[in-house]
Amino acid sequence: MQYTRRDFLCLIAAALVVSLIPVGSAEEKSSWSFGVIPDTQWKNEMDAPFHGTAIHIIDAINAEFVRHKVDFVIAVGDLVETSSAVAFQTRAAHNKALDEAGIKFYPVRGNHDAVDLEAVAQFRAAFPGLPTNSPDLPGAKGMTYTFNHKGGKFILLDTFRLDDGSQRGKAYTVDDYLPWIESELKKDDHHFSFVFAHKNLQGQNHKDNIFGADADSNPEMQNAFISCLQKNGVRYYMSGHDHMYHRSLVKNPDGKSEIGQIICGSAAHKFYLPDMSFLKRETPIKQELNRIGFVIVRVDGDRIRFEYYSTEPFGAEPKTPTWELRDSFLVEIDK
Repeated sequence: MQYTRRDFLCLIAAALVVSLIPVGSAEEKSSWSFGVIPDTQWKNEMDAPFHGTAIHIIDAINAEFVRHKVDFVIAVGDLVETSSAVAFQTRAAHNKALDEAGIKFYPVRGNHDAVDLEAVAQFRAAFPGLPTNSPDLPGAKGMTYTFNHKGGKFILLDTFRLDDGSQRGKAYTVDDYLPWIESELKKDDHHFSFVFAHKNLQGQNHKDNIFGADADSNPEMQNAFISCLQKNGVRYYMSGHDHMYHRSLVKNPDGKSEIGQIICGSAAHKFYLPDMSFLKRETPIKQELNRIGFVIVRVDGDRIRFEYYSTEPFGAEPKTPTWELRDSFLVEIDK
């Protein structure tokens, strides 16, 4: 199938995986939703009031999450431009609207949130009380984690340097996490599951991804990870990092498995353009560039609908933007 420039310009993050495991009560299957906010880093200035985070964009998107009455929000990394105590505290302070509405916030770090080992302690201090159901790896507790909600399981992966007790810390890879991921997906304590990370399976602009420096990095790891997700009913993997909305299907290097990928956009001042050389094992479905956006996932029994909303760029001043629904698609949970 051929895709024109119009397809890319007119047309979706951390990672989202939908795994389909038929358990759960009728109450767990009732209609509800959650939100996903992409990268919120803001320029290089660390001066007040921004401190390297897109406060006006965050406030506007959080107002929409409150209006849509989501149960919780997941952030797919790069919360700030450069990790520091004041930057993370500023980002956390702008979740006030969520806190007042009783909407929980679950972040996972991106590369901008992990400039040094001290950033781990700063992140923990700004976002206390995150789930501690984590892999049994030094330093991973509460940084890579899972939680359950209304029949769903949610897994967030941190692939950046963690404080494992050594002087340099440890950046765990997909290989390190894979046994834990598979064990969580195989449990019968959920009806479906979602997995998030910051970096992509295969980026549209960035060459680095969750597996390494480029699209061909660590092919055995890619084969194992994508195969694991597919055989456990995975539909989509959600990430950030690329500052564009992009939805596609990605095959693993051996061509035996394929899953969906959603790069959930930008909630920041920066946007990137796609590099077509990244499409060797990827089938693009929908893409939108140069707009600020967010995702809402609606769960209604055995039906899961993904909605992507966006608006024209802003951020230097407070604004109440007009949000447009730019992508919407349905996934049916296998029974």
